[in-house]
Amino acid sequence: MLLGQAMELAALEGREAVYAEAFDGKAYGEPDFSRQEFREQIDFLTQKRPKPTRVWTDAMHGMHDRSFVVAGANDIAMLEEFHAAMIEGARTYDIKAFGSEFDRIVEKYGWSYNGGRNWRVRTIFETNIRTSYMAGRLKQMRDPELVKLQPYWLYRHADTRVPKSPRALHVSWDGLVLAWDDPWWDIYFPPNDWVCSCGVHGLSRGDLRRLGKAGPDKAPEIVRKPFTHEASGVTVDLPEGTGYGWDYMPGDQWERGLVPSALLNDPAASPTGDLRGHNLVSIDLPEPIADLVGKAKPFTATVLQPGLPMEDYVRAFLEPFGAKPGEAKLWQDAAGQKLVISDDLFRAHSGGWKGLKRGHGDHAALLAEAIMDPDEIWLGLREVPVLGLPDYVEQMITRRYIRVDPKTALQVLYEVGQKQWGAVTGYASFNRSKPDYRHIDKQRVGKLLWKRK
Repeated sequence: MLLGQAMELAALEGREAVYAEAFDGKAYGEPDFSRQEFREQIDFLTQKRPKPTRVWTDAMHGMHDRSFVVAGANDIAMLEEFHAAMIEGARTYDIKAFGSEFDRIVEKYGWSYNGGRNWRVRTIFETNIRTSYMAGRLKQMRDPELVKLQPYWLYRHADTRVPKSPRALHVSWDGLVLAWDDPWWDIYFPPNDWVCSCGVHGLSRGDLRRLGKAGPDKAPEIVRKPFTHEASGVTVDLPEGTGYGWDYMPGDQWERGLVPSALLNDPAASPTGDLRGHNLVSIDLPEPIADLVGKAKPFTATVLQPGLPMEDYVRAFLEPFGAKPGEAKLWQDAAGQKLVISDDLFRAHSGGWKGLKRGHGDHAALLAEAIMDPDEIWLGLREVPVLGLPDYVEQMITRRYIRVDPKTALQVLYEVGQKQWGAVTGYASFNRSKPDYRHIDKQRVGKLLWKRK
């Protein structure tokens, strides 16, 4: 949760008291802002791109791995100056210098914000420092060589500050040791709530023995309960022990290269266009589409009858993954990426069913097969309009699953969503009832992640 989220939520829900308590003098562990520069922390902050927002909920979860936001701020120039000030703040940990920059930027742009000045400065600084620091730690601890040496991670409560009012669940996790790739970390890699000071440390097998453990602990059960966010009215199944919007792993998408900068900074990347909705980079050249079709593996799934209820098409898509309508399931693709499989592929932004154009419904089972057994997987980058801010666009990482045979040409498009890769669309492409291979060929742009042997 980065700049803006901490500010806006605290303002909307009266969390000033939470921060006042957390910063209530050294008696309760004043955070240490005097550490030396942490390279991975700086890299994490630097690669972000400013993102205009209306409210803090416009940017949630893993979106902060690639976007720098100030809730409600849509002036790019002001965002860029806040971004630069925060990067410098992460270099020096000098909150007073950051506060001076805050005052200068606010005065320069005439920005009207909620809450007291000192509270606002502390919230911005503390939240950014904590999340970027843990993102840097994640990158370090996931290094393959370090994983060999320290394959276990230990949860440490009050790692950077002893809170005045500890969270009971966070205290109960103190000393918990799990394998570095245990799915529990996907949700509970700290921080797990506002001003959460928990941390994670790597352990070797020898460390584990010295702790008197024969192996890692069993991961605590993840209990989810309905939670309604008052300001937005959104209801989610929130994991116990996390604050709204904090049930994610800071730095995960960045560490795995799932941020726009990972493609834009690739030395092989070259611009392919600058129109909205179009691909922005080209790194690998695809083989001729005719060659791909010529050696294609025929689909085993069959095309359904047109005119069926949408629920029938949705079930045909979900069943191969072992999922059901109304629920989501994680699926690991051929390139090792986890995707969220749900009926979102068939839903519009309004929540209703999408139309059945271009084989969206009757090819549902084939769309599933394209994800499970693709010919190619392409990682790309495109620009899309920011909802509610028509003058701005956002760079989105895309993942395209291409599958063809002599009778069919298919594409399934995923984009980085708020938590995981989110389905955007999938369709069979036709030109006068014949497969439109030329249209599919235009989607084969970016970085070729995986290709069928």
